[in-house]
Order: sequence, then structure tokens, then C-alpha cells
Amino acid sequence: MDGTLFYFLGGALVLAALVISYVGIRGKGGFPANSRAMAGVLAAFGLLVAVTAAYAVANAREEQEHRNEELAEAQAEAEEGVSQGEAESDPEEGTQEGEPPPIGEQTPSAGPKAQADLTSPEDGSLEFEPNAIQTDPGRLTIVYDNPSQTPHNVAVEDEEAELLGQSETIAQAVTELSLDMVPGEYIYFCGVPGHREGGMEGTLTIE
Repeated sequence: MDGTLFYFLGGALVLAALVISYVGIRGKGGFPANSRAMAGVLAAFGLLVAVTAAYAVANAREEQEHRNEELAEAQAEAEEGVSQGEAESDPEEGTQEGEPPPIGEQTPSAGPKAQADLTSPEDGSLEFEPNAIQTDPGRLTIVYDNPSQTPHNVAVEDEEAELLGQSETIAQAVTELSLDMVPGEYIYFCGVPGHREGGMEGTLTIE
């Protein structure tokens, strides 16, 4: 609704009040001339007040509806953005905030398959047991059992410090990391910040 009409009506109301005040002061006892004139002036003045008030209410209601529509659109856009972000990231269940999703779950190869069992102390000490693994080339599944309440995971990198895979972070649970391995020397370690630096790593030899 156009606000110009509201300002026009408001100005007319103020002007009418000034005119009536001026005429009343100038006319003194002779204003209004008679009761009909008084009734007409009051009726006109009341009508002007009523129209102005009605227009103000209608205009305020329209502005509120417009504002509600804008808020609804903004909320819909925000929800759509969150949905798109979740669809793009799609982190696996069980990973901690700020931690990369588990990687290394590759398509099983047709080569030989091997399993390496790995654990760590129940008191949460920063070490792997064993701290060295040797196995044949092919599909390797590292089964890591963390009996402590301290969260750990297992990650593998090659000689060039390139991360090949990382399991989910667990506490008092078991997780697995499967990788296709070729001959070489590798390092397995805990990817939780500070744990590797504390000594939680070992050597993986594929030959």
C-alpha cells in the first residue's frame, strides 16, 4: 500500500486542526455560528481522523505481512543451504568434529587378502600393540581394537608422507581400515591430534 496517501491524510488532519483553532480564536464567541455548523465541523474532523487511523492500521498490517514473507524466504534459503552443505560433505557416522571423514575404504581388489590385528593399552597410553607389522602385498585389513576410553583411530601413510587411509575414531570399540597395498615401507599412526607425536605409531612393511 502506498504510504503517500497516509502522509496526505495526516497533513490534512493537522491542517484542519490548525484552521479550526485559528477560526475559533478569531471568531471567539461567534464560533461556531450555530449547532449545525458545530456538528458539521465535528463530523468532518472525526471522519478525517477515522480515515487516517484506518489507513495507518491497514498500512501497518500490510508491512507486517510483507516482513513475514521476507523472513520466511530467508529461512527457506538458509535451510536449503544447510541441506546442500550436508549433501556435499556427507561425513561418515562416528567421526569427530574437525576431523576428516574416514578414507581408504577402497574397492576390493582381486589380489591376496590379509588381516592385521592392532590394539592399544586399556589405560589410554599413546602406543600401538604391536608397533610393527609385516605382511604380503594385496588387500590388507587392519582391525583395530581400542579398549580404553581415550579416543583413537588408525591411519596409514607411505614413504612420502601421503595419507592412504584413516579409520573412524573410536573409544572402547573396534574399527577396520582396508587398503590395497604394494611392496614398500609404510607408517601407521593415530590421527587424533597429539597422539602420534606422543609415540602412537608403528612401521608397516609390505614385501
